[in-house]
Parts: sequence; structure tokens; C-alpha cells
Amino acid sequence: MNIIKFLYKNTLKHIFFKINKPIILSIHNQKLYSVRSFLLGKKNYEIFTFRKTKVYMDSSEGRYFYIYKNTLLIKPSIATNGLTDTSNIYNYGITKFCKKFNIEVVSIISGKDAKDNYWHWLIDVLPRLIILEKELNNEEVTLLVPDYKKKYQKDSLKYLIKNKKINYISLNRNRFSKFEKIVSCSNNENFEYFNFSLLYKLRDKILFQANNNSVLIKNDYEKINISRDDSTKKNKRCLENNREVEKFLSENGFKILILSKYSFLEQAVIFNKAKIIIGLHGAGFANIIFSKEKTKIIEITSSQWPSEIKRLSQCMLLNHNDIVVNKIDKKADTINLPISKIQKYI
Repeated sequence: MNIIKFLYKNTLKHIFFKINKPIILSIHNQKLYSVRSFLLGKKNYEIFTFRKTKVYMDSSEGRYFYIYKNTLLIKPSIATNGLTDTSNIYNYGITKFCKKFNIEVVSIISGKDAKDNYWHWLIDVLPRLIILEKELNNEEVTLLVPDYKKKYQKDSLKYLIKNKKINYISLNRNRFSKFEKIVSCSNNENFEYFNFSLLYKLRDKILFQANNNSVLIKNDYEKINISRDDSTKKNKRCLENNREVEKFLSENGFKILILSKYSFLEQAVIFNKAKIIIGLHGAGFANIIFSKEKTKIIEITSSQWPSEIKRLSQCMLLNHNDIVVNKIDKKADTINLPISKIQKYI
């Protein structure tokens, strides 16, 4: 069976390479694009400009490649690790046929799961608008974006790019799109998200818009608990005794927040007003970029989960505390939190 699969795959390769051009990998060929530096705080970012270049989104939706003719530009491309093993363009070449746009676009595409995940949209995608701000001077701007069907995505772009006509182009998986000119910034491997100067500038722009739009929030949001009841992930992280925990927190003055019930600007204002924020490790914690310095963050987490929330808290000068609990089942992201573990933090 393995021999048949091997022969089938190699036959397909041979046929496609007859039709398409085989890929050439280029790491530092700057004759094919220009690059300049942008310093913000103590971090240096690169801004790339391409002409008559194709963009390709791999089937994983976490990898984007910039391609000039049949040369893949590794340095500015996003998530090229494992390319030779898993990518269709490596296995089947680069087609001559693609959708062509005779326009200039500003690219804020990123890897990760930005099309579905609030954290990656707020922390990975939107900061690119700060770095590429000078590229948005025209009255009409065309943005190359991850899929942007969710309301918070459309709202955030509307508030960050004011008084301009904005056109959006999102890419389809396993399809090539060619543009007359593309401007983008550092790829994911070199993109420093946790930069106080970068995130603070993003934060101020959004809070300024909240003030301009008269977003008013009552003062009973000083102590908030981020609920994950609205998570759409199939295997979402959860607290086995969530109702018990929420009851205890409510009795101690915490407001239980289902964030999807609030607008993008309302979330920003709520987190800016809050003095204590507690919740299970999840994307909703991205909103702590709006919190005031020294706000108390209490993250309920497991030793097997990532530490980005702690890093973001440190970056934004917040008072981060974590309650670490082991998972009940190694295969499931479920934990049980004894109430006694919360008491000393609140």
C-alpha cells in the first residue's frame, strides 16, 4: 500500500511539474524586493515592498508565501518551517494561472488562526497597522487580510483606519493571487508582538475611538470574570466545576462576562476600567492590552498550556498571577479548580 501511495504521489508530481514551474527557494535575494527598517521602542521591524508578486495561502491557513515568478521569498513569507514536507507548492510547483489584481495592497496577513481567534487578530494582525501606518496615507486603501467575517474584525479595522475608503481582499486556500505592488511587514518568526511601545500605541488609538464614540460603561466592572461559554472551539478549554466557580466569584462581587455580547469598543472600555480580571486561559485575555498599569490579572491555567498571557501581562506592566491546576485528562483540556485556590487571590 505504501509503495502505491509513493508511486501515485510521484506520478502526480511529475505531471504537475510538466504543467507548472518547479519552485526555487530564495532566502536573501533582495533583488526581488526592497526592505527598510522601522524602529518602535527598542524593537526593529522590517517593511517589505514587492512588485508583480504572487501571494499563496497554504491549506493550513497558517502559512502565507510571497512568490516572484517561480521563486519563493522565504524571509518575508510567513511560517515556512516544514515547507519541503507539507506544502503543495513544493510538491506540485507554481502555476502560471492565477487571479491578477493591478493594484497596490497593504498586507496585514499573519500566520496562526487570525481568521477565527480573537487573540491572534488583536495581538498578531492589528499591530501591523501601526507599523504600516505611513502606507495608509491614500484616501482609498486596499488591505490584504485574513478572512474577516466576524463583526469585531470589521469594527476594529473601521476604527483604526479613519476617514478613508477601505477595500478588503482575503485569500482563498491553495489559490495564487498576483498584485502589482504589495507592502507588508516582518513575518511571524521575526515579528515581536510583546512590544510595549507597539501595543500601547494600538491601545491608545482604540481607546481614543471609544471616547469619540461615547462608549459608556457603568462602574460595576471593577472586578470581572471572563467566561468561556461563548467559545466555539470543539475541544475548548473548560472548568469542570465552572458553575461553582462562577457562583463563588459572583458572591464576591465579580461580574461574569460573556465577551461576545459586547462590542469591540465596549470590551476595550470594560478592560480599561477593571481593577481585577480573572478567567480561564483563553483568547479573551488579549483585551488586557487595554488595562491600566498594575491591574491585577488572575489566570487560571494548566502547566501544559502556553504562557503568552503571562508574557503579555509583563509587557503591559500588569500584576499577573496564575493559578496552576493539572488537567483531569491528558487528552482533554478540562481542569477542576478548588475554590480554596481562588480565595487568596481575590
